[in-house]
Amino acid sequence: MFNSGSIDVVIGLVFIYLLYSMLLTTVQEILSNLIRYRAKFLEKGIMRMLQDGPTPQQEKQATRLAGLIINPFEHLIQGNTFTGAFYNHPLIKFLGEDADKKKPAYLKNETFSKVIIDLLRGQNVKPGEGIRDKIQATIDRKTIQIGNLEIKIGEETATYLNSIWVDAQGDVDRFRIALERWFDETMDRTTGWYKKHAQLISIVVGMVIAIIFNIDTIQLAGKLQKDPTLRAQLVQQADAFVKAHPNLDKELQQEKQDLINQSPDSTITSGDAKDLNKKYENLKKERDTLIHRADSLINADIKKTQQLLGGGINNYSLGKECPFGTLLLSILGWFITALALSLGAPFWFDLLNKLMKLRASVPPPEADKSKQNSLNPPAQGIKRVG
Repeated sequence: MFNSGSIDVVIGLVFIYLLYSMLLTTVQEILSNLIRYRAKFLEKGIMRMLQDGPTPQQEKQATRLAGLIINPFEHLIQGNTFTGAFYNHPLIKFLGEDADKKKPAYLKNETFSKVIIDLLRGQNVKPGEGIRDKIQATIDRKTIQIGNLEIKIGEETATYLNSIWVDAQGDVDRFRIALERWFDETMDRTTGWYKKHAQLISIVVGMVIAIIFNIDTIQLAGKLQKDPTLRAQLVQQADAFVKAHPNLDKELQQEKQDLINQSPDSTITSGDAKDLNKKYENLKKERDTLIHRADSLINADIKKTQQLLGGGINNYSLGKECPFGTLLLSILGWFITALALSLGAPFWFDLLNKLMKLRASVPPPEADKSKQNSLNPPAQGIKRVG
């Protein structure tokens, strides 16, 4: 059976995990913004659709070696490939941030289908002219004609395009719907790839945060177990935080949606793709929002927690007098913290709410003692015989 002291230890740890997981999410968004993480995964998904490219095993090895900060398949997506032609299409090119980073992070399925149909029908199309025969001819010869440049469509890609073209019975509207369905299915898988790599990055970032702020789970658990005053202060801070943010999970979701809405890749559509000023304004707003959120979190709740715990980079006990075993234990404590932070703020906020309700239903040890004394008052003036 839990007592209030044990619950307070868990509440203290959960509250710490909540604060720093919020910081982790913000830092991860900043990194994603800087290295164009989403754009690279979208690019990878598009390449898998439109190019025969490397085998999955070759791709896995290259991704493991090179990561996603650089693109190990850049030579496969130049202008003389189907994927390169796709990204050089004006509708896609002007969705990018600038000339050097011209690949967007978000695409709509109708944008994808329009660009593919544009490439298949060719450039010499007049208003009112049927495009069915032009699409059929492009699929048959397996090449796209852009000016004087002929771009070959890979065998596997051409076979699949022909398959859905036949399924659509040569109807352009049905073909467009099939292309959009193909895009949606691929993006579902791409989202899975993104989440898997994002989880790995969150553990790495979480480890960095744990080391910088010296958030050693093993050491913290020991401190909270031994220090009732520290437990009480952390619980009080956690209670105030929960009351100040009763709908934190919804707030976090809304902030994420706001960042997506601010993204130049999601707000600029085909109608205003050339509005570069608007794109740069949205990009600056997105970055400023992330930096402000991280700064506010560190200087408010995290600062208070650090003062209570005596943590931070200036409070390390590592040095000549620190045994190697202690260092290993600290590394283990940091790693446990990193794993915990990677679970995300919504998880810890939900758990913190449940623990606060549980704590309210468990009387503190002092209350138990006084209650026991009131039920069994000490006997006075009674002498035992024998």
